[in-house]
Amino acid sequence: MTLLRRLPLFRRFPTFHPLPHEAQQFIPPGEMSKYPGFSKDFETLERELMPYFRELDNEANSAQNWYRWIYVILIFGGAIVTILAIVQLAFVDAVGIGVVGGLVAALLAGATAVSRAFHHHERYLNARLASEQLRGEYFLFLGHLKHYANGQDRVQQLMRRVAEIKIRGEHYEPGE
Repeated sequence: MTLLRRLPLFRRFPTFHPLPHEAQQFIPPGEMSKYPGFSKDFETLERELMPYFRELDNEANSAQNWYRWIYVILIFGGAIVTILAIVQLAFVDAVGIGVVGGLVAALLAGATAVSRAFHHHERYLNARLASEQLRGEYFLFLGHLKHYANGQDRVQQLMRRVAEIKIRGEHYEPGE
């Protein structure tokens, strides 16, 4: 499968293990050590923001992966149903082929119902938006910008913003 992943067509193909094996970092630890003036900010961000970013990012990746799997199933299942229908037309006396085609079509309808019931795509978009908002807060905090310009309550502002974003990212309600 790694050879196939090099082809553009298969780069976005779903995987069985969509989550990263190591903790994500916005700034590599080797680069952080080059900026000792930010060490306290890096520690604060690692403690107050990064666990929630990783959680939401993993949720987004997982939901996206499920959504893609459903579509792979629908695409290949649709091709199988079409091939079975053509075979049945070619061989009129093959009754079993029509039954198998009907069963595959019913399974595809079930897969579609599951995808809609679990809202994988909407959950992906919701969690991805929240994780990217947290990424933005990370750099706003480092740059002492917007709500983080006041040095006295920067950490409290960060905790408040992270909590707000986390709540919105975790709770997808259909119809939002």
